[in-house]
Amino acid sequence: MTTTVILNKLSYIKNNGATKQERHRAHALLLLNTGKSKNELAEIFEVSQRTIYNWINDFKADGIKSLAIKKGRGRKTLLNEDSDKIIISGFIKLYPHQPKKAYALSVEKLSIKISYKTFKRFLKKHSI
Repeated sequence: MTTTVILNKLSYIKNNGATKQERHRAHALLLLNTGKSKNELAEIFEVSQRTIYNWINDFKADGIKSLAIKKGRGRKTLLNEDSDKIIISGFIKLYPHQPKKAYALSVEKLSIKISYKTFKRFLKKHSI
């Protein structure tokens, strides 16, 4: 790709990117192209210089797709949608008017530590 095409894509992502992180990374690369230093970029975007270097290195390695956030970030779920749903729904069917009992039995059976609120969110999300 030519430099002009890349700059046009970066400009588009800066204005229309799906996430704030994508827009910031694209904007930083555009500013770097205009002559801003890595120190100035770190101050502008309120990140460390190491972060700016990571953005640049990732862009050199992967191009435009490096601007998007990779999958697998964030906290992992404690309850498995498939296998745990079967166990939990079984306890809910046994004790439909005693959700705390179903919660206690589910936690014991699955050998996990979750709060009652997490349990209720799981029930609501999976329409159990």
